[in-house]
Amino acid sequence: MINLFYRIIKSHLNVACIFLLVILGLYYNSIDNSFQYDDKHSIVENPHIRNLSNIPLFWLSPEYFSRDAENAMYRPIVLSSLAFNYALSEYEVGSYRLLNITIHTFCCYLIFSLLLLLGADKRVSFFCVIILAVHPLCSQSINYISSRSELFAALGLVGALWAYVRHDRKGLRLWSIISLVFFMCALSSKSIAIVFLFWIIAYDIQVGRRMSFKRYSPYLFFSFGYLLFTKNLVVNAIYTQPVRELDIQVFTQIKALAYYLYLVFFPVHQSVDHAFVESNNFDLTVFFVTVLLGSLFLFMFTKRSYLIGPVITISSMLPTIIVPLNVLVNENRLYLPLIGLCILIAMFCSVKRFIFPKQVIPFLAILFFICTFHRNLVWLDEFSLWHDASKKNPFSIRSSIYLGHQLRNMEDYSGALNMFKRALVLDLNNPTARAGLALTLQKSGSLDEALKEYLRTLDENRQMNDLNYNIGLVLQIMQRNEEALAYYRDVNKDSPHISLAFNNSGTIYEKTGMIDSALHYYDGGRKLGSNHARENIERLYRTIENNIEKALELHEWEQAEYLSRKLLDFHSVHKSARFYLVISLFEQRRFTESLDENTKLVKNFPDFTQGYLQYANVLETLHNYTKARYIYLKLLKMPLTTEFKSMVTNRLNRIKSQNN
Repeated sequence: MINLFYRIIKSHLNVACIFLLVILGLYYNSIDNSFQYDDKHSIVENPHIRNLSNIPLFWLSPEYFSRDAENAMYRPIVLSSLAFNYALSEYEVGSYRLLNITIHTFCCYLIFSLLLLLGADKRVSFFCVIILAVHPLCSQSINYISSRSELFAALGLVGALWAYVRHDRKGLRLWSIISLVFFMCALSSKSIAIVFLFWIIAYDIQVGRRMSFKRYSPYLFFSFGYLLFTKNLVVNAIYTQPVRELDIQVFTQIKALAYYLYLVFFPVHQSVDHAFVESNNFDLTVFFVTVLLGSLFLFMFTKRSYLIGPVITISSMLPTIIVPLNVLVNENRLYLPLIGLCILIAMFCSVKRFIFPKQVIPFLAILFFICTFHRNLVWLDEFSLWHDASKKNPFSIRSSIYLGHQLRNMEDYSGALNMFKRALVLDLNNPTARAGLALTLQKSGSLDEALKEYLRTLDENRQMNDLNYNIGLVLQIMQRNEEALAYYRDVNKDSPHISLAFNNSGTIYEKTGMIDSALHYYDGGRKLGSNHARENIERLYRTIENNIEKALELHEWEQAEYLSRKLLDFHSVHKSARFYLVISLFEQRRFTESLDENTKLVKNFPDFTQGYLQYANVLETLHNYTKARYIYLKLLKMPLTTEFKSMVTNRLNRIKSQNN
């Protein structure tokens, strides 16, 4: 059995296939899981990924990362891959998750190959990477599509280090170029890649290679260029608009390191929203973690043969220690540190011996496989995800709010109200919870209470301008149309609801008989991407057409002219409107005007036979028989019904008889 195993892993292709089969089998039950929370603004409602022609712009415009410009991030590789997914399957989530699985597989194979280059034992390397491949803490990066940035960054960084080591071993300049390309791809996926310089310095120290500025300068150059291009994003995150003070951030994240270490070895209470609080001072936990880090640094520099693994682990955590983020601890942040731990353990066990009995490894792999397989089920949809988080962390405001949203979407208004009220017990003035409560009241039909909550929330949080749309909608439902229009007008132009505000304003104006204003607002909504506004325009056009036809039947020529001109004001090449205008002018004996409009009609619609017939009729009326005859002859060359052709022939004969 052992000999068979050695023969199997002797081939790198076999190893790659094993990784693929294991990972695909592990995540097969999650392929059709839904998009999750941040996926909404970065994928589902992000119009920029719906066109492959936007790919060059992803490299220039960080605001293309999201539907909302304020969520700008510079991740062009990630956006390009999302655009590829959309072109392939639109919003069928399977292709998105399969690509995440593929990236994870490639990353595992590159780690295995890197370990062999570093001198690790093949068998040890294989087992360590298998444990990494099925580790439950990797599940968030695969299941959560927006965490693809973590996967791409890891793939780029591991690939860059792998090529850097190959260049050191083989001496071919090509590997140096490949390393740089991998590094650039990592930088274009996530800012964490900026730590790569620590990795290659650690490698050079580990193998006793002289450090060289010339060797590092290309990486420094692209790192500096990246920081220069994204400086506004970095400055906003750290200085201008930090989520929390720097001292609190550092103390909190140092304490988080101990929590992360616990999760690595005991991933039994995984959650998208861990019960973890800020540290406002240098407490006992922070002290012990600081001592532990100091000891680790001492170990690293006394045992340099294991340096690269700890450096990868620690450097990957540095940015999250310094840069304040909304979520205090997040499992997907451990993807890169896990790679560093995998390399450290593989190198140590290759030089020394296994840390634990060899028989434990299959058991551990199977245990992790089962845990991850079960964790995938939690990511089924947003309800299961946030129900799990709320159950594990009942004092979380965020979990209560997100679960409240999902319960409302499921029309469980009572459950949703309880969740939002629970969030408000934890934080009485939380604007998101109060807005969620108001929306739930609105959906459940309690309009007066909803309006009261909306107005209070907007009054206390003027930056939540988008609530103007919600207030306008409630007022519109309550038939307080003038007030509704005032709030719709106050919706910001960059609001995701601006197109709906235009459409709803159009609806109000249409119901009050102000067709011009209705068309104006419907057209504004259509230009901003509202399908409802486009449908309303088409419906209103049909209504106006029907009214014109009725006016023509009743010989109300002036009314028909008025409506035709109104329709043409908004749709200058509307065929029916132009034709009806021609008829109404003709019946008012305004032949010259009718002829001018008819000329425009046949120019815009050269295949419109009725337009040509009326054109010839006007020409006859104006005694321009030569041109009328020419139009009739032109008509006879078109595909006509027998009846229509007979009519044209009779008129042509009539002109001939008149000329004779």
